[in-house]
Amino acid sequence: MVRSHKLKMASRFIVNRFKKLHPFEIQANMLNECNLKCVYCNCPEVKMIQMTTEQWKKIIRDLRSLGNIRFKFQGGEPTLRRDFRELCEEAQQAGMITAMPSNGILLVARPKLLDYLDELIISLDSPNEETNDLLRGKGAYEAAVRAIDIALERGVRTFVNMVLTRENMNDLEEMLEFCEGRGIRLNAQPMMFERKYFDPRALALALPHAQMRSLNLRLAEWKKQGRGILFSSQVYQKASNWSDYNTLTTSSKENSSCIAGRFYFHIEPNGDVHPCGLHGANFAPKNILKDGLIEALTHAKTHNCGDCLMPYMNERKALFGFKFAALREIVRRS
Repeated sequence: MVRSHKLKMASRFIVNRFKKLHPFEIQANMLNECNLKCVYCNCPEVKMIQMTTEQWKKIIRDLRSLGNIRFKFQGGEPTLRRDFRELCEEAQQAGMITAMPSNGILLVARPKLLDYLDELIISLDSPNEETNDLLRGKGAYEAAVRAIDIALERGVRTFVNMVLTRENMNDLEEMLEFCEGRGIRLNAQPMMFERKYFDPRALALALPHAQMRSLNLRLAEWKKQGRGILFSSQVYQKASNWSDYNTLTTSSKENSSCIAGRFYFHIEPNGDVHPCGLHGANFAPKNILKDGLIEALTHAKTHNCGDCLMPYMNERKALFGFKFAALREIVRRS
């Protein structure tokens, strides 16, 4: 079954690779609301109109016809949408890999929300309850750990995302051991402030730049040692050499050659389409409801975001560029 699914995904990529438009991966920001208020996150305060169930369903069907492979439900907290399970089913029945980051609170109360999900990324900032809940809110630790257990019991591929601050930096290796003990991989990333969804009021929690460099070198070394770090060592090495941690992206002199806007797209709750979620380009989006999906996606291909710090996006660049290390990681995680 797994091998058959891989072959289908590979076939879809090959068939659509040389078309003018090939949105293989979509990050769909379903809503900005959340049932937690992490100290570094401003997402619940960014108000935006939400598209309806039927509008999202049509987008999913249209994306399938364009060759989409992976559909990532993003928030806020995606499970707060009453139609989450319905939309997740729509995407999975369209043959897409379905993924979601979540705090796990509603998953504990309603495990059936996982019925049509292939990949779950649980937000957990410390293996110590007191520290985690200081950053994410009372009860966040208990919900996250229980959600991990439920997802693993149901056979959902599960990962942990840890946002690193001055409060929890010393918990990093213990968190890695927590993940390795459960057979899941860890994505650890420093708190950053360029994106509009990060709360600048938490600036005092940010890691010093020297510590960010040493952190990325440490992650790269752990990966080389075969430990349970999510991405390939090369992307952490690149992050350690980033010139200015005050900015997540750099501009290109001409149209960008980044995979964002070519293979990867970000859709906002109101239907605006960006090349990615970093918003690092000098770019005014077009809207699916107003301009149509094809026009909005095509428009996102032309932007001037040249390079970025984020390991996640650099891993995607390596993947779609057929770099061996990134391809190997995908095979391992499958």
